[in-house]
Amino acid sequence: MAPVQSFGVDAPVSPTSQLVATVITCVITVAALIPTLAFCARRRTWWPLLVVVSGTVTFLLEPLYDHLYGLWFFVEGQWNAVVTYGIHVPVWLPIVYVAYYGCLTIFYWYRLERGATMRDLGLYFTISVILAAAFELFYINGVHLYAYQDRQPFMVFNYPLFVAVVNGVPPMLSAIVLFRLVPVLEGWSKLALLGVVPVSFAANSFGSGFLYLAARHSSNDPSMLLLSVTALLAAAGSIGVIWAAGKLAGVGNTSTARASGAVAVG
Repeated sequence: MAPVQSFGVDAPVSPTSQLVATVITCVITVAALIPTLAFCARRRTWWPLLVVVSGTVTFLLEPLYDHLYGLWFFVEGQWNAVVTYGIHVPVWLPIVYVAYYGCLTIFYWYRLERGATMRDLGLYFTISVILAAAFELFYINGVHLYAYQDRQPFMVFNYPLFVAVVNGVPPMLSAIVLFRLVPVLEGWSKLALLGVVPVSFAANSFGSGFLYLAARHSSNDPSMLLLSVTALLAAAGSIGVIWAAGKLAGVGNTSTARASGAVAVG
């Protein structure tokens, strides 16, 4: 079948900028992987590696997100990992997914296992949001490798800030799911963990954001007021997802955390 065609406003990509972005991304990812691997060795367990793989392959959902939210990776001179949905996915993107959606998820799960409270959950989610914004601001303004197209609400330094809240959900939501799922899986059934991060990503990006996405694609020139209101709803829905998931998982319940830690190794 013919690929989906995207028509973003393109720009040339500097090889130097790509090299800088790739090197910095690799350094961050290696720094995140070292404690993750050390944790696996110390606990003599292998399932966190599945989560790292799960977080990494989630990058294949990125092009669908890009189409709907209006993100365009510049094509001219881009070093591509893959081209799908008509989007040229750059080589550094799967690398940053290892750190942000893989290793960060394991860190949050570890904090939950250690007895994090709902207040801690709010703090960790805030960290996710800040990290998501920092990464994107760097790639957009620091090295000029992509841009959000068309008119977007709440733009600050060429970045629609509300999407940081949306993108902050998957590591935290995945960690909450792992908090309850890991203790009940044994042996090869832990392969089910491979689906956790992609499902969390898709569920919130296209779930909490469904009104915004419907408004954005309702016409060639949607109302900015409508976009702003629905963007705020997407952010509020994302926060609500984390709150509801934390409550359902019993975050802050000492007995729940103790049970989770008792069975989590293996």
